[in-house]
Amino acid sequence: MKHLTKKGENFNWTEDCEAAFSELKHRLTTAPILAIPDQLGDFVIHSDASGQGLSCVLMQHDRVVAYASR
Repeated sequence: MKHLTKKGENFNWTEDCEAAFSELKHRLTTAPILAIPDQLGDFVIHSDASGQGLSCVLMQHDRVVAYASR
């Protein structure tokens, strides 16, 4: 869907765009299921910071354990 917002790009709503939009709506309107942390496993932190906000996700075994955003 990102290509639809490019300057000079024709707005052509395809089946792929509809599927991506439906997935985005689903992810934004349903609560994520958090995994229970395993004390023996390794953790991975994904973070993103800008002048306007901060977000981070704590993951283990490719599952979300905790997240924060502000």
